[in-house]
Amino acid sequence: MNIFTTFLFMIVIGAVIGAATNHLAIKMLFRPYKPYYLFGKQLPFTPGLIPKRRDEVAKQVGVLVMEHLLTPEGIQKRFESSEAKQEILHTVHRLIDKGADMEITVLSLLERFGVSHADVKADEWLHHWSDRKLASLLKKYNEQTLSELLPLEVENKISSKIPDAADYILKRGIHYFESEEGKARLGNMIDDFLKERGMLGGMVQMFLGNSSLIDRVHPEIIKFLRNAETKKFLSDLLVQEWEKVKQFSLQELDDKWNVKELAYSVKKQLLSHFSTKVILDKPVGSYVSEVAVDLKIHLAPVLVDKGIKAASNALEGLLAKLKFEDIIREQIELFPLKKMEELVISISNNELKMITFLGGFLGGLIGAIQAIFVTLF
Repeated sequence: MNIFTTFLFMIVIGAVIGAATNHLAIKMLFRPYKPYYLFGKQLPFTPGLIPKRRDEVAKQVGVLVMEHLLTPEGIQKRFESSEAKQEILHTVHRLIDKGADMEITVLSLLERFGVSHADVKADEWLHHWSDRKLASLLKKYNEQTLSELLPLEVENKISSKIPDAADYILKRGIHYFESEEGKARLGNMIDDFLKERGMLGGMVQMFLGNSSLIDRVHPEIIKFLRNAETKKFLSDLLVQEWEKVKQFSLQELDDKWNVKELAYSVKKQLLSHFSTKVILDKPVGSYVSEVAVDLKIHLAPVLVDKGIKAASNALEGLLAKLKFEDIIREQIELFPLKKMEELVISISNNELKMITFLGGFLGGLIGAIQAIFVTLF
């Protein structure tokens, strides 16, 4: 064998050995997938490196991701970045616009979520809630006087209106007694009065006659009602009574005039004219569109900021509760080894080929060096 052939042979042999060795080493990262046994003993290098250390790799990857990649600080910075805020804000705006275009009624929307007859239930809840609230208020202020319950401006307003109330009462009285009905009622009252006086009343009727007495009394009553002193007397009387009433406690007012029952009746009467069906039987969009601009300008930015802040504060605890480290480890342990091998090779195919080529090149270089030594020595 001449020198050239020796050189060429040793270079080829070295290159083949180097390339084959590197290719085998790459394959042995994953293969074999399971251990093999001979005479009851496990053969070396079975299974491959990654299958053998799969549990450790899964655990270390989980630790790496949680401690260095998926950290609360990193996620928090991402949340608080202006780009993330703008993206979240745009998403909220799109949801508001979508809500403003919704033609479905509130009732129908609630039915979709399993809440049927929402208007009836809302009315019932409102009645029960108002009863409980009113009962609580009446119990709370049961021993307080009317003067303590009324705001000062309301109390002063009522006091200032007492002269007007006296004037109104007198005017209505004059108007009534000037009417035929009032005059007839006055005649009946005089007649009843005289009858109750027995013989004396009969004598007055006999001498004066009922109609004559009415004609005499009627103008005097009208004159009495129009007298300024009568107005002052009635006004003073109402003021005195008002001052007395103001000192009554709520319980005393209830004992005298059943004000608690009156309060419940007024509440019931007011709610009888109101139904939530009027509100709930309108399109969702009609409500959202009315406040869409305010929601976008004022409410949305505040909600986004508060939401990001709350999410950032709760992030570390949330990640700990979700146990991402365990999830990553479990997923790696369950991932098929063949798929993992295909994934790694597909990603680093060129680099693996270069490693094989490098092994062949180094093997060939070593073969050439050996050929030189063989030739010289």
